[in-house]
Amino acid sequence: MIRFRRLFNLETENDRREFASIEKLFHAAFPSETDATRQIRAYLSGEKANFEPLLLLAEDRRGTVIGFTFTFYFPDIRIGYVQYIASDPDKPARGIGGALYEALREYLVQKSARALLLDVPPDEPDKISDPEQLAINRKRTKFYERYGALPIRNTLWDVEANPRNEGYLTMLLYDGLGRTAQPRRAEMRRAVRRILVTQYGYAADDPFVKRIINSFVDDPLPLRQRRRADESPRSPRAPTWIRPLKVVVAVRHEIHHLRERGYVERPVRMRAVMRGLEGLPIEVLPVHHHSEQPIKAVHDAQLVDFLSAVSRRLGPDQIVYPEVFPIRRPDRRPREIADRAGYFCADTFTPLTANSYIAARAAVDATITAAGLLQQGERLGYALVRPPGHHAERRIYGGFCYLNNAAIAANQLSATGKVALLDIDHHHGNGSQDIFYARNDVLTVSIHGDPRNSYPHFSGYADERGEGDGAGFNRNFPLPRGIEDDRYLEVLDDAIALIRRFAPRWLVISLGFDIMRGDPTGSFLVSTGGMRRIGERLGRLGLPTLIVQEGGYSAANLRSGSHAFFSGITSRIY
Repeated sequence: MIRFRRLFNLETENDRREFASIEKLFHAAFPSETDATRQIRAYLSGEKANFEPLLLLAEDRRGTVIGFTFTFYFPDIRIGYVQYIASDPDKPARGIGGALYEALREYLVQKSARALLLDVPPDEPDKISDPEQLAINRKRTKFYERYGALPIRNTLWDVEANPRNEGYLTMLLYDGLGRTAQPRRAEMRRAVRRILVTQYGYAADDPFVKRIINSFVDDPLPLRQRRRADESPRSPRAPTWIRPLKVVVAVRHEIHHLRERGYVERPVRMRAVMRGLEGLPIEVLPVHHHSEQPIKAVHDAQLVDFLSAVSRRLGPDQIVYPEVFPIRRPDRRPREIADRAGYFCADTFTPLTANSYIAARAAVDATITAAGLLQQGERLGYALVRPPGHHAERRIYGGFCYLNNAAIAANQLSATGKVALLDIDHHHGNGSQDIFYARNDVLTVSIHGDPRNSYPHFSGYADERGEGDGAGFNRNFPLPRGIEDDRYLEVLDDAIALIRRFAPRWLVISLGFDIMRGDPTGSFLVSTGGMRRIGERLGRLGLPTLIVQEGGYSAANLRSGSHAFFSGITSRIY
């Protein structure tokens, strides 16, 4: 069994170990290229480049690296260029190279790439005189021809030897990744310039570069005919080996189930989302239990201790709703639990039961577990939890929320780099804003219904920008009722621009499907297609991303919205 995965960076110990294995394999396969892995390491460590480095590795069932491919991907023109593809030279003829090439093609299709380029030694007698080497070269091009990768004709690429390639001639192969259209002159000129500048270090105006580029004259550019015309090229498949969506589901969430009329935060919400994820490449992972320390790092200890004490003291059928709120004397804490609820609560519809704190703790455990996956090198984690959390402030609960799952995870991630916390629930994330309002290492951005007519009413206005060290690091985008896809996406683009300027290491998304048309608690009109577009835009940020479930109270929307959103984000984040 061969497993594939992409190595994005070298930030975790596991990633560094795997790259060391790649280096060992690389030097065995390319002994003369002593500095190449040093440059690849620099690219993965964040060295600025005019391309996206794609390092795919193949592992056997024991987790041993048995092959890799390194590709320059130019996202602006959606073309990739294979720089290296190799397997262990001491263990040939196992099909690893072929499996890697197929995996790379599938991966690029997932990224909506238009084509893949690679150069190979010539396989024509007028360009190589050694019969033995000619046979080897023909075998290589025959392999790539099976995928429809054919040499581009009528250019100087395979006529004028590249001085910076030790004078060796190569052919430039074009793989349309299943597309039948021939390459266009303009796109190939742009790609060839990028290859010569990136791979060989030429200046863009170097005479050699100009001669090669100007030799791409035909439009479309002709490809050499297939030598096996009776064999159809293989089209890339959906990349079943990519499992970008790691899902951590809160355990025993159903114990928090109030059957009172009008209480819409119900267990069926979780089942609806899981049905929506059917058919997507997901992996459900176990939850790890954590102490209260990460919770009390975010919430006032008095609030946490109160919620815990209530769960221990209430009977199985008891429900406590706050009745009295200490507006005038907040320094005087009531004695009775029922009265004290109002001291810690923001509203009259978030009840306390024997199970509320237990369920909230389970949601925190799932969220911290999912955040830990990012710290281990995963690119995307989803904490499917209830009760939600983004309305829970440092010292108060409310809005169906007891502990702020997203803020607790963001605080944990902030220990290793800046965090952007984007809230796209219909209701303002007042809790997250309150917790990070005076901090500049966590950028909080919220797109929500205008608080003049949407919960929580007392926060979420555009002039709330942070205070102290956090001044300028909190941004709100309150929107009127009736917002549809295009307008929502315009505002989302503004929020994404803020995140890009902040340049965080981590992205945390508080996800609410209550922005969709028909939600009983929301007033926006975002469609299922709009949810997919939202996911695609967020995926393009390319950041390690933790998604934490917040609101959404229509089962139909939860099913269709989750499928659409995660289809969108997984198609772009990788």
